[in-house]
Amino acid sequence: MATVTLLAALAGPAALAHTPAVPPAPAGPPGEAAPREAAPREAVPGTADRTLVVGRTGLDALPHLNPLDSGWVIQGEINNLMYEPLIRWGREDWAPAPGLALEWEHSPDGREWTYRLDPEAVWSDGVPVTARDAAFTLDLLRSDPVLNGRHGGLVDNFTDVEAVDDHTLVIRVAEPGAVMHHLNNTPIVPAHVWSQMDDPASYRGEPGLPTSGLFSLAEYRPGERIVLSANPDHPRGRPAYDRLVMRNHETTEAAVQALLRGEIDLVDGLNPQQADALRVAPGVTVSVQPGRHWDAIGFNTGARTRDGHPIGDGHPALRDPVVRRALHHVVDRDRLVEIVHAGHAEPGVSIVPPVFPRHFWDPGPERVTADPGLANRMLDEAGYHRAEPDGLRIDPDSGRPLSFRLLYHSDRPVYADIRDFLVEWAADIGVELRPEALSSAPLNERTAAGTYDIAFGGWNYGPDPDEDFAYHTCARLPEEPRPTDLTFSWYCDEEFDELYERQRRETDPEARADLVREMQRHLYLAVPQIVLAYDHTMEAHSTGWGGFGMLPASGGSITRQQADYGYALAAPVPGGAAAGAGGGGGLGLAVGIAAPALLL
Repeated sequence: MATVTLLAALAGPAALAHTPAVPPAPAGPPGEAAPREAAPREAVPGTADRTLVVGRTGLDALPHLNPLDSGWVIQGEINNLMYEPLIRWGREDWAPAPGLALEWEHSPDGREWTYRLDPEAVWSDGVPVTARDAAFTLDLLRSDPVLNGRHGGLVDNFTDVEAVDDHTLVIRVAEPGAVMHHLNNTPIVPAHVWSQMDDPASYRGEPGLPTSGLFSLAEYRPGERIVLSANPDHPRGRPAYDRLVMRNHETTEAAVQALLRGEIDLVDGLNPQQADALRVAPGVTVSVQPGRHWDAIGFNTGARTRDGHPIGDGHPALRDPVVRRALHHVVDRDRLVEIVHAGHAEPGVSIVPPVFPRHFWDPGPERVTADPGLANRMLDEAGYHRAEPDGLRIDPDSGRPLSFRLLYHSDRPVYADIRDFLVEWAADIGVELRPEALSSAPLNERTAAGTYDIAFGGWNYGPDPDEDFAYHTCARLPEEPRPTDLTFSWYCDEEFDELYERQRRETDPEARADLVREMQRHLYLAVPQIVLAYDHTMEAHSTGWGGFGMLPASGGSITRQQADYGYALAAPVPGGAAAGAGGGGGLGLAVGIAAPALLL
C-alpha cells in the first residue's frame, strides 16, 4: 500500500497583508504520525455566555441548510463548523490534513483507498462517530438523485464503500484520481439519525440534529439569522465562546454601521472606501489580504438540457464565441482594479486565483487586452453589421439587435460601478447592455432558469479544482427542462469535458496541474464568462475579539473559508467591548467615501 500521512497545520500568527502564498508542501514520509490540527484556545476566564455576532449579506438568498446539498459559500462555512470532514485543508498551504480520518493510504494502482478514523470522534449527542457513518453518507450520495447532483463528480466513481470496522473505511474506485485526497467538501452525517429520515434531501435546516464539529445548529430563521451553539465536549476542545450568530443585512454598508454601533463583532465583503474609513474608527481592526474570491460576468451560452432542449430566453447571439470574445476585448481590467477596487484587487484571468500558485494559469502572449478596434473588426468579419452607421449591430441569424440584459446584484455596490464602465465600453462596438438591478435571490433564480443574457456573479474558488471546474461540464446540464444552479453560464463543450476527465484521473500532482492550466486556457479563449478581478479580502472586527485563524495562516481570510479556523480560534479579548457581551455603545463614526489607502 502507498501510505499518505500528512501533518496538521499549526495555528501560527498571521503575517501582514500581501504576503505571497507558497505552493503546497509534499506529503510527509511513510509511517510518519499525523497529529490533529491545533486545538481552539481555551475559554477566557469570566467570559461565560459570550456570543460572536457576524454581519453578513446574502443570507436571504440561501435556499436551506442541508449539509449534503450545499453550493453556497455560507453553507460551506456552516458545514465546516458543524461537521468534521474526513480530510480538512491545512492552515499553512491548503495541503490535505487530518480530519475524521487521521491517516489514509491507497493501493499501488490507486483503486482502493483506506481511511483510518479518529477513535475519539463523537457526535454531539454522545454517540461515537464511526466508519459506518461515513459509509452511510457516501452511499446516500450515490443513491439519492438530488444529493448526487452535488456530489456525483466524486461518488459516481466509487464502486464500493465498506466500513471494515468502527474506525476503518475502504473506498474502491473505478478510476484512480487525485480527488480522493480532498474529501473535505463532503460532510459526514450521523447514520443513526439520517437513516430514519424519509427523504434526506428534504431536510432544510431544522435545529437539534447531532453534529461532529465545534458547533451545532441552535436556530435558523431563513433570510434573517443563523445561530450556532458551541459543542462543549468536542475532542479538539471547546471554542472560547458559547454562540456564533450570523445576522443578515441588506447591504454591506448596513453591516458596517451595525459594527460601528456595537451591534455586531465582525463584517466581511468591505469595499475599499469602507475599509479605509474603518481604519480610523476606534475599537475596530481592519484586515486586507489576498483572497480566493473572483467577480465575473457570465454569458447565457445557450441554456438547455443535456439533449439540447432549450431553456429560458437567452439572446441567441451569445451562443457565438465571436460575440463573447469581442466583448472580452472591450473590458479594461486594469482600469477596473485601479478605479473601482482602488487597487485592492488583481486583474482577473480564469477561475483559479493567484493565491493558488500550483494551479494558477498566466495567459502570457494570449492575454486579452482592451482593444475596441479589434472587437469591431471581429464583429464586422462575423457578419454582425450595424443597421445604421452609429446604431446597434444586428445578429445575422435571428435578425435581433445585439441588445443584452445585464443583471447585477443590487446588494453589491461595486457591481453598479463596474456596470457603468461595461455599458460605455460595449456601446463603442455597437452593443447595448440594459442593466437590471436585482437582489441576490431573484437574480439567482433568473440565472438558474436561463432567463437572462449576461449576469454578474462571484465565486470563492477551491482549493481543489475538481468541483469548481465541474460547473462547466456537460454533465451539469439538467436532464429535464428545469432550472439549475449547478452550471456556470450553461457551458458545455466536449473538448473541455475530455480535459476535465483527464485531470480527475490524474494522480501525479504536477501532471494534474498542467491539465488544470489547460482547462483554464480553454475557458479563457471560449469565454463562457469574463473573470474581472480577484478582489482582496476586506474584513473588519471589533477589538473586543481576537485570535481569528486566517487561511492560509501566512495571510488570508477570516470568513468564507472552506475550514473552521476563522471562527474556531476566535476568542473574546479580556476587557474588550463586543456585541455578544452587550458592550459597545456605538463608536461614533459615520462611514462615507474616503480616499483610497493601502491597508496593512
